[in-house]
Amino acid sequence: MKKILIADDHGIVRLGASVIIKETLKKAEIFQAENFDEVLEKIKLEDFDLLLLDINMPGGNNIRVVEEILQIQPSIKILIFSSYDESLYALRYIEAGAVGYLNKTTAMAELSHAILAIQERGKYMSSNVQDLYVQKLTQSKSELTKLNPLARLSNREVDVAKQLIKGLGIIEVSGLLELSPSTVSTYKSRIFEKLNVSNIPELIELFRIHSNN
Repeated sequence: MKKILIADDHGIVRLGASVIIKETLKKAEIFQAENFDEVLEKIKLEDFDLLLLDINMPGGNNIRVVEEILQIQPSIKILIFSSYDESLYALRYIEAGAVGYLNKTTAMAELSHAILAIQERGKYMSSNVQDLYVQKLTQSKSELTKLNPLARLSNREVDVAKQLIKGLGIIEVSGLLELSPSTVSTYKSRIFEKLNVSNIPELIELFRIHSNN
């Protein structure tokens, strides 16, 4: 890997990741982006071997960003680097086209292992994600949703729910995800129905119990 793009809206995270990458790949050329628009600008101008992508930064907080990036640069390898809970988000992003999912709460040394795994095998899966994958292969949908009701949600519903539990209103979520207010309202109704909740505090509590956001 020669060119690596680190996309995160926190400078200290970008700095820490840069140090680990430089220690792991001595000859790597590192670029940085602090929002999703900047990611798109850079990948349109340069070919990158790896994109280390935070999924909770301005403009990049929905699962469709993976597809959008791969449409511009199909060969780029995307490693999701996020504080969001693996159990809810990892397989969704990997199925969307990412080559791995690394939780920020793990030791930074794991970033080095992840990069080397991607370089050698093309993919990275933590032991937690491997367990989730096996669980998905061996259990029925109904069994999975009994273990975690959040599994009932579609990817787009997860995107919307993620913003609702932050306290954002319909209009704010609409602008953030580039959806019409009526569409967001429809998603909200579906989320409440699927999870059997009647208000935002109940939704927040359900996410607190079943996700480590």
